[in-house]
Amino acid sequence: MLTDGAARWLLVVHLALGVAAVGAATHLALWLRPYLRGEFTRHRAVRRFAVLAFVLHLGGFAAGQVVYPTYRVEVRAAYLENSLAITQTATVHDTAIRTLAAKEAVGAPVGAPASETIVTAGKAARWFDVKEHWVALGLFGSAGLLLLLMFWDPRRDDPTPAPVAFGLAIVVAGTLWLAAIIGVVTATWRAI
Repeated sequence: MLTDGAARWLLVVHLALGVAAVGAATHLALWLRPYLRGEFTRHRAVRRFAVLAFVLHLGGFAAGQVVYPTYRVEVRAAYLENSLAITQTATVHDTAIRTLAAKEAVGAPVGAPASETIVTAGKAARWFDVKEHWVALGLFGSAGLLLLLMFWDPRRDDPTPAPVAFGLAIVVAGTLWLAAIIGVVTATWRAI
């Protein structure tokens, strides 16, 4: 398990690689759209985006795997799946809000009941697992797309695989977008 400081920095690296991978994969999908119309003028650039998307995807995945044991213990087990910790945190938060509201002479906002918060935290933990599985599948798709684009040149070869390449690019970009959204939502619950 990593120290808190190391885990936080690695989480920042994971985030940066993830954002870059989302951008590269989205660009790749957009640049592959003309392939469906038989326009293959940007094949060298498409290959570069495929390499970039794969390397960033792999790097983000690797950073996530290194930080995962720390997340599993310090966030998931210690908070998201621990109803006592959720209840205590909610109680401390509500008390602090009420104290501040009394000082400012305004009404204190009412938070969600602890039981509702416990259920939602459990769902966040499960969605995180869903994210991890989709990212792994997307990584295989990214590798497959990279191989296809490296060994197939539609300017000289049969252009029939163009819809397959575009479909794989959409799947890869989609899995990365899903991972980014779920990762951000999970981190809003509790980060390392």
